[in-house]
Amino acid sequence: MANKCQFRKEDGSKCNADAQTGKEICVFHDPEQSVTVRRGRRAGGIKRSRPATVLSTDTPDVELNSSIEVSSMLTDSINQLRRGDLDPRVANGVGYLASVLLRSLEQGQMEKRLSELESSLGLVQSPLRRSETEEVVTGGENVGHD
Repeated sequence: MANKCQFRKEDGSKCNADAQTGKEICVFHDPEQSVTVRRGRRAGGIKRSRPATVLSTDTPDVELNSSIEVSSMLTDSINQLRRGDLDPRVANGVGYLASVLLRSLEQGQMEKRLSELESSLGLVQSPLRRSETEEVVTGGENVGHD
């Protein structure tokens, strides 16, 4: 197990970050590493402040009505990501939404097939008979019917 940084904070508690190999303090509390730490924080701040790379607003919408169309869109997105034309966070969102859409498309196809099968077998439920409807509406009370 790695040694923990021995630096004490203002409140007296220990830092608890992993100490550097051969030292008792972490990179953040090592005065010899202050320039490196400062550069890293600056680079991280610059990278974080960059806007996400997204498609332009005039990019046409894509029809996604089948798994083939979803697959084609994912292929395009993967290639855009590989070229650096699409931010990884955006690509991650596209991938997640595509998986949700694929499940939805599969569910729709299954419901359609089941409906067609039930219809061909004559298993479609008949509408409620009048007396059953009245019982539901009136709570089972006999309303003017003898």
